[in-house]
Amino acid sequence: PLAYIEPETHSIAADPVVQYMSKPQLEKTIAKTKRAMQEAAKKLEFMEAAQYRDELMKLEELLKSK
Repeated sequence: PLAYIEPETHSIAADPVVQYMSKPQLEKTIAKTKRAMQEAAKKLEFMEAAQYRDELMKLEELLKSK
């Protein structure tokens, strides 16, 4: 049986530094997160991809508020 292993990714959006990023910095972080999510999906790491998707949604929400 397969065991669920907690991915070792930390919450990017929860990082206090992210709150103070400029719009271009935030856009760069979003692009990087999107690439990581696509990479995880390609490797069939769906839990990891879902976590990146959640991060992406939080980051995009933050970008809207800038």
